[in-house]
Amino acid sequence: MRAMRTLLRTLGSPSRVALALGVVCVGLVGASLFVQHVLDVEPCPLCIVQRFIYLALIPVFLGAAVAKRHGKVQRSLLWGATVLTLTGLVVAGYQTDLQLVPPAVTASCSAGLGYMLDTMAVSEVLAQLLHAGGDCADTSFRILGLTLAQASLIIFTIFAALLARLLLRTPNRGER
Repeated sequence: MRAMRTLLRTLGSPSRVALALGVVCVGLVGASLFVQHVLDVEPCPLCIVQRFIYLALIPVFLGAAVAKRHGKVQRSLLWGATVLTLTGLVVAGYQTDLQLVPPAVTASCSAGLGYMLDTMAVSEVLAQLLHAGGDCADTSFRILGLTLAQASLIIFTIFAALLARLLLRTPNRGER
C-alpha cells in the first residue's frame, strides 16, 4: 500500500496517472502484437479478449488524462476504466485458473478466433470465447516466470488498485 501511495504521489494528479496507464496499455498491446507476429505465439480467444480490453482502455485513459482535473467527465472516464479493468481481471483470472487445471482434465479451448468469426454469428463467437478451455490453458510461453495470463492478472490488479485509490481519495485544495 505504501508503494501505491508513493507512486500516486510521484505521478501527482489523476490526469498524470491516467496518462501513464494509457501509455502502459499502448505498450501492452504492442508487446502482445510482438509476441504474436514476431515470436509466432498464437493467442488464444481469452488472450484476444484481454487485448481488446487493453485497447478499449487506451482512449478511456487518454480521455481522462485530458479531461478537467477532478471534473465529472474525468471521474466518469475513471469509473469506465474501472469497469473495463475489472472485466479484464475476471478474464485473466479465469484463464489463470484454466492454466492451473492439469492439461488432461481441460477440454479444447476452441477453434481460432479468425475461423470462428468467419463461420459463426458474433453472439456465438462471444459465447465460445467465454467457454474456452484447452488452448487457453497453454503455459509454454512465459515472461519472468509468469504465463501471459498471470502477468495480465497482476497488471489488471495494479490498475484496479490505482483506480480505486484515485476514485476514493479526496483531492487536496491545490488540486481542485
